[in-house]
Amino acid sequence: MKTFRAVLVVTTTKGWYIHQMDVKNAFLQGDLGETLYIVQPPGFRLDVNKSGVCRLNKFLYGLKQALRAWNSKIVTQYLHKIGFNASQSDTSLFIRRGQTSLICILLYVDDLVIIGVDLSEVCHVKTQLLTAFETLKDLGIRHYFLGIQVIHTPDGILLTQRHYAVTMLFRFGMTNSQVVSTPLDRNQKLHHDSGSTCDEVCFRQIVGSLIYLTIT
Repeated sequence: MKTFRAVLVVTTTKGWYIHQMDVKNAFLQGDLGETLYIVQPPGFRLDVNKSGVCRLNKFLYGLKQALRAWNSKIVTQYLHKIGFNASQSDTSLFIRRGQTSLICILLYVDDLVIIGVDLSEVCHVKTQLLTAFETLKDLGIRHYFLGIQVIHTPDGILLTQRHYAVTMLFRFGMTNSQVVSTPLDRNQKLHHDSGSTCDEVCFRQIVGSLIYLTIT
């Protein structure tokens, strides 16, 4: 996230172009370089061999190797091939320098942010990516990234997480909650055995979401 913010600062101050692309079903795009078997999924069991297993031809979501395989395919097999090198300070940032141009790609799983000095070069790189990966989608100018809205104004760029906050309220059933400066009575006396138990997983998700809101 620090790299993303730094990239936005440089892009804004220098007047560079910043575009966005998204990969559909990224985890399924990796090349299967090993032999993997899974148990027969429910509803697809073969009566002739009930104890048999299925051999995978492609990766599936949930496999620990899927993310590594996708990253290897787009980075090692493609970005390096067309002249991009990973930054030493952040391996998710890839840079290609020319004699009079500079273009960067910020990769986060299936999200790509493309930054360039020359718009025609940015479009050329996007065309190369669209040709290499059929499930890649061109989203145009950068507007949304990892829950952060990027609003372009005459004075620069505004980052806001309003949409993320509203989505979080819907997710945890708090859309009708009242806004208060002090959510707990100051005179409330708490005891170790008082109150009812809570959903620990949900509680951690709420805390994590609140911490993520501190980005902006």
